[in-house]
Amino acid sequence: MDLPGAKVGEVCVRFAPEPSGYLHIGHAKAALLNKYFAERYKGRLIVRFDDTNPSKESNEFVENVLKDIETLRVKYDVVTYTSDHFPKLMEMAESLIKQGKAYVDDTPKEQMRSERMDGVESKRRNSTVEENLSLWKEMVNGTKRGTECCVRGKLDMQDPNKSLRDPVYYRCNPDSHHRVGSKYKVYPTYDFACPFVDALEGVTHALRSSEYHDRNAQYYCILQDMGLRRVEIYEFSRLNMVYTVLSKRKLLWFVQNNMVEDWTDARFPTVQGIVRRGLKIEALIQFILEQGASKNLNLMEWDKLWTINKKIVDPVCGRHTAVLKDKRVLFTLTNGPENLARVC
Repeated sequence: MDLPGAKVGEVCVRFAPEPSGYLHIGHAKAALLNKYFAERYKGRLIVRFDDTNPSKESNEFVENVLKDIETLRVKYDVVTYTSDHFPKLMEMAESLIKQGKAYVDDTPKEQMRSERMDGVESKRRNSTVEENLSLWKEMVNGTKRGTECCVRGKLDMQDPNKSLRDPVYYRCNPDSHHRVGSKYKVYPTYDFACPFVDALEGVTHALRSSEYHDRNAQYYCILQDMGLRRVEIYEFSRLNMVYTVLSKRKLLWFVQNNMVEDWTDARFPTVQGIVRRGLKIEALIQFILEQGASKNLNLMEWDKLWTINKKIVDPVCGRHTAVLKDKRVLFTLTNGPENLARVC
């Protein structure tokens, strides 16, 4: 596996989970691939928490993600948070508004979704810079008027790639953030924050699963509008397992409705769940690296993973035989070890 344009000693990759749940086997693939490339090119690995949605995130998830990373034996150089860069992200959003590359929109959510699908420009798209800055201030202050608005990038509403049809950059959220409390009333979207922070933190190659393929053009377009250096995107296929839910939102439903013990339930596809069930980390690492960074979508069988696990466990696993006391039979062993003549 090679990274395009990578040079030994000059590579920087990042593993950027959202702290809205525990890591599952799909996240493990992303973490281990980042580890592989960082080690291969003698580069740096950043663990960055993409904490841009206070409604879903908590310190519990941060702590357990770090625990899972340690379990996966992923060594990193530094832990950062997108929230570390909130002030600079807000400055960038305001700068884009002043340059006419972004605008504040108060179109209702469902109408906005419909207009994006149909390629219809928002009535607010050509508002003056002064009007946009005034509404942006309302958003930052969390006023009633501000909460009706969002900041959108002014890209291309006619592009066949719908991710380029004026995506949302900033939105209001009144919930308290697990790190910064109620300091902010506005938060950047993942699509806006990710390219900015990647460039700011010195990332050279952003590893992303192929489910984000349609957003690659958006990523590069936003970087260009920001005037930041190019970060190479390297795609790999998302890990899908048969008969397995890998959506954190859906897994959370099981936890909240007491359908399982917690995120560590042995029936869960989380790292802690499958380890609790008896999986050796060596088996998981081998399973992931055998797939490599292929872009081909596939549906993996659990049997393959457990077969690898069996090969690792068998040589070191003790073998014991038990006999029920009321079913025991007296017998004499001949031609056996000298110190074992009778067994009862």
